[in-house]
Amino acid sequence: MPLSVAVADAQSRCRGRLARTWVNQARCSLLATWALPLPTGLLTGPFGGWMPMVAGLAALEGLQDVLEYHGCPLADGGDSERVLTLKWPNDLFCRGAKLGGILCELVRVGQDWSALVVGIGINLFLPRQALPIAESTSLQLHYQDLPDYQTLRDDLVDAISWHLSGEMAPLGLYGSLDRTLNGPQGLRSRIAALSWTLGKRVRVVPVAGEPVEGRALEINPDASLRVQLTDGDQVDVSTADVGVLPEVAAVGA
Repeated sequence: MPLSVAVADAQSRCRGRLARTWVNQARCSLLATWALPLPTGLLTGPFGGWMPMVAGLAALEGLQDVLEYHGCPLADGGDSERVLTLKWPNDLFCRGAKLGGILCELVRVGQDWSALVVGIGINLFLPRQALPIAESTSLQLHYQDLPDYQTLRDDLVDAISWHLSGEMAPLGLYGSLDRTLNGPQGLRSRIAALSWTLGKRVRVVPVAGEPVEGRALEINPDASLRVQLTDGDQVDVSTADVGVLPEVAAVGA
């Protein structure tokens, strides 16, 4: 699939999901935006909510490829399995802390086709004291022997571009979209396997309404998150902040 990408060493007006801002320092983060052609019906239809998660999968796969290529070990020598995960719906996590974020937007270019614009920001060399919140992290805090900034940035752009094109191309074949998402080894199962959110206690803060708490059960076919509340009821969440809560031991355990 053809795509275009723009890369910056620093940004002065970063914008995230729900119009939030984020922090960056020059030559300390991957700051890149991709544009891909996709059917407008896909982006505006019931599967449109998958786009940030598919982009997150591509970013995670690209990051894993680059770390493996450069032979970057974990700083603590621990097991690399599930160090990098995806938090629903659009964040990259590293050992339970936010490593990066993704923002997807639609730009119409014709009656039937639109450009999917994918902005990805990943903290690479941001020092701990510059991290905006305690729940965020930077790649250098977890991995050793990272290449220099420009090499790491360029390799990540190449790797993420390759995965982004490969993951999105089948979705452009509108007739095979359901099979691509839900079939054997489909995107839905792959994303679920890498999820930091599923199975955990969560606090859901909707755009409008009162926060609720429960346990994240599954990602639905329309990309919404199903949560079982503490009273046993289940709700499907489409647009909200979902934070993972610490587990609480049962009384008497």
